[in-house]
Amino acid sequence: MKHRASPPNYEKGVDIMAFEINKMGKLSDHLESEAYEWVAYQICETYGLELKKNEYGYEQDVVEVMTEDHVHEIEEYLDTTYKDKLWIEPYANTALVSICDRWRDENTEYN
Repeated sequence: MKHRASPPNYEKGVDIMAFEINKMGKLSDHLESEAYEWVAYQICETYGLELKKNEYGYEQDVVEVMTEDHVHEIEEYLDTTYKDKLWIEPYANTALVSICDRWRDENTEYN
């Protein structure tokens, strides 16, 4: 059964669907944030990294404790998944690329 709403502001005879998903950009931002946190956790677990809290109580970002070797290994992982056509969740892929790019931006001596 289709439910249609015809708000008075629309021309007669034009059906408008009542259901609509709003603020999908917010959903995307939330998913990106979740993926970033999940990937950062995986990096810390894999390499035994410890994130410390600053004087304001905020935990450091994983980028601050990574090394060039970590970045190379993650980039190699990303290259392998692409070349071998292995599936990687797109949000996780984006988060890993973002972390590596940020590390390179903040460590210009390695560029």
